[in-house]
Amino acid sequence: MLLKLNDTEDLYKTVVDCLNQGGIVALPTDTVYGLAVDAANEAAVDKLNRLKSRESKPYTFFIPKNKLDQYALVVKKKIIDYFLPGPLTVLLKKSDIVPLPRTGDKIGIRIPQIPFIARLLNAFSRPLAVTSANRSAEPTFVSAYEIVENLTDVELVVDAGNLSGPASTVVDLTTTPATVIRKGAIPILEIEKVQGQKTVLAEGLQFNVLFVCTGNTCRSPMAMGILRTLVDDKKVAVRSAGMNTTDGNSVAPHAIDIVREYNGSIDEHRTQDLTPELTRWADLILVMEFRHYEYVLQFAPEAVPKIFLLKEYKRNTRYNEVADPVGKDLEAYRQSALDMLPSLKFVARDIMRRFKNDK
Repeated sequence: MLLKLNDTEDLYKTVVDCLNQGGIVALPTDTVYGLAVDAANEAAVDKLNRLKSRESKPYTFFIPKNKLDQYALVVKKKIIDYFLPGPLTVLLKKSDIVPLPRTGDKIGIRIPQIPFIARLLNAFSRPLAVTSANRSAEPTFVSAYEIVENLTDVELVVDAGNLSGPASTVVDLTTTPATVIRKGAIPILEIEKVQGQKTVLAEGLQFNVLFVCTGNTCRSPMAMGILRTLVDDKKVAVRSAGMNTTDGNSVAPHAIDIVREYNGSIDEHRTQDLTPELTRWADLILVMEFRHYEYVLQFAPEAVPKIFLLKEYKRNTRYNEVADPVGKDLEAYRQSALDMLPSLKFVARDIMRRFKNDK
């Protein structure tokens, strides 16, 4: 059955009845569609396992915020209070008072920030076991019609149009400091600002740095090339872009020469404009001048927690810019690199402390 999302008693009654009868319901969230069942109904969970072709992978649980402490040991409340409801999944130690089935020592909890889910959770009164609307290892379906056509075992689909936002960020709050398990809609730096301390990145995750200047021919490629020599490239990815470039050009020859002096290489880099994909990719965006900051902020306002002037990143300075050497001699490029170097070393140390084996 396919029902349009609306705020009527009939819709909530239909969804609750389906869940009570052990059915699978496709629900819209603030990121993508999810498949939900009554978490306490073993037969319903088995049915969802068969549909997903999965075995032991744990589910995320949708639980009303005012009932979290019934099912989990709530810690790091600053993060929970600030980000939930929202596109964040938190891992907490499960409670022994009201245990949830098929869980280990930890459970993943999510509270999407849409009124429909909040009201449904209140109406249903029990946790929902939820997973993405797809079969394991396949892309998530972005529309209700795709779910109806491809997942025929789903009894009810609530249609909220196309949904294809970034996945929720997943953070393990049982560790100190908190550990980012999956990067997603909420930037790492925003979580750290709220908590007041660094997070740790789980094994296999990279921290992505993007430098932005004007033409992407000198300052940002030099910063990119030098930073790459200061970090572990298995853990940190570095790219650069400009706000007014001709895509595909080589960088300035002097920039190439200066980076070689630092035992790095930007020979293969080609100029590129800043894109939405790059701003989403980046965990940290570093710019050279205040006008670059303003440009990136207007281009991608949602990226504000992760945009900084390079020479101001976590420093008590203001409007500290890197001079543009474009059109000048080699010495001007060398001076520009020297001007950036202390900040680049600081950034490298700061990033690498987010990995467990680095201090």
